[in-house]
Amino acid sequence: MFGFMKKKVENTASEDAERDRQAEQVSQKITVLEAKLAANSGDTETQKQLMLEYNRALSLFAKSRLYRDDIDPLFVKIDELRNLVRKSV
Repeated sequence: MFGFMKKKVENTASEDAERDRQAEQVSQKITVLEAKLAANSGDTETQKQLMLEYNRALSLFAKSRLYRDDIDPLFVKIDELRNLVRKSV
């Protein structure tokens, strides 16, 4: 009778694992881009790529239980990047 609910739970578990995997990939990209930007803070292409990854990370981190706590620090990083862009313009 409740078989349809069990499938939903299984799908949710696999979807959660996929979201966590995607969040991990974005987190790794962010780490690489932040290191690249630290080496050359005036690189506008890296700034653009980093802002795009931050925005992707927001939605993925919000859906991922493992990365949900990283959302607030991510907003701080976004603000810092915006300030850096404003100073360089």
